[in-house]
Amino acid sequence: MNHLHRNLTITACCVLSAVLGTIHAFSVFIPQWEGLPGADRASVSLIYSAALVCLTIAVLFGYRLYQRFSPFFIVLIAGAVAAIGLLLSAYAASLISLYITYGLIFGGANGVGYGYALQLSGQAAPNHRGLAMGLVTAFYAVGATVAPLLFTFLIERGGNALALQVMSAIVLLISLLAAGLIYWAKASYQSEPVMANRTLSSSLRRSRFLMWLGYGGAVAAGLMVIGHAYGIATWMSLDTTAAAWATTLVVFGNMLGGFSAGYFADRISSRSLLCWLPLFTAVGLVLLLLPIENQYLLVYIGLGLVGYCYGALIAVYPVAVADVFGAIAAPRIYGQIFTAWGLAGLLGPWLSGWLFDQSRSYTVALVVAMLLSFVSIVAIRLCFPKSDDLT
Repeated sequence: MNHLHRNLTITACCVLSAVLGTIHAFSVFIPQWEGLPGADRASVSLIYSAALVCLTIAVLFGYRLYQRFSPFFIVLIAGAVAAIGLLLSAYAASLISLYITYGLIFGGANGVGYGYALQLSGQAAPNHRGLAMGLVTAFYAVGATVAPLLFTFLIERGGNALALQVMSAIVLLISLLAAGLIYWAKASYQSEPVMANRTLSSSLRRSRFLMWLGYGGAVAAGLMVIGHAYGIATWMSLDTTAAAWATTLVVFGNMLGGFSAGYFADRISSRSLLCWLPLFTAVGLVLLLLPIENQYLLVYIGLGLVGYCYGALIAVYPVAVADVFGAIAAPRIYGQIFTAWGLAGLLGPWLSGWLFDQSRSYTVALVVAMLLSFVSIVAIRLCFPKSDDLT
């Protein structure tokens, strides 16, 4: 692949990732959906959890699709199905229908598109894998950074329905653009041979499990906050406008984390990054718990730091997996490790909502998130006890 085709492929992956990343702006839909029959904070949060679980299943089994279809076809269909899921969600009148349209359809298509964009970009730039994959995860957050302000603007004028209709059209248009760039670049995808020996040694199985545990703890801590960023901000007495900006800030930090982590992952020990980032997440959570009257600055810094660390972590882990298990086996192994993200997506946002329903406070949820960050640090320390085990 020449320089131009490589850049076109990475650009296509990034723009597709950007529109799919709006899934993390979910929290702005919570207030209106709480008005549905039988809805409360926990049950509405479960819509987001369902979407993340379906996303995870799609990443887990996505490598089977990657082997069968062309890059152009996968990008086009993933984007089109995601757009359909959003459009159907605009007309949903019950929680059950939202679990299907937003959770199953949009979440599943999101996982196929994001997982493929991530692996295709890494293969397109094997000598700069960290930067390429970091860009894809960063642009996943770009969409989520812009979306809260756009969604809030549209919700004020036409409710959740208008916001979802507009987003559906945007996803469809961007997917067509991405598919066109992929076709122009003549992008190809190298799959793992079907008959390849997929048995891992005991040490690699141990590494896979500990990376799974470390990934799960770290992203659970992040998702417990990201999925409730708007609610946490209003709980800390921020007005509606300030809370919308706080939601934007957490995903803006997510974007910056992806950009910078991809750069650093090509130059610094991945093990070090996987240990330090959960520690900084815990620092951000502490800031959200400090009893200070004028909390605006602490909320912005705390949410921004959590978002930054989350974005950096999801950029570094696929690079680390490729470094340990090899680029060709990485889609399959990363899909297995990524199930930790899905479990975190199922339990994290729901747990934050449930704990809030019990006490009308996010204090306990923030403490739990902090403990999960330390679980991640311990797992990675056990996985790579020496600083040069993973570079």
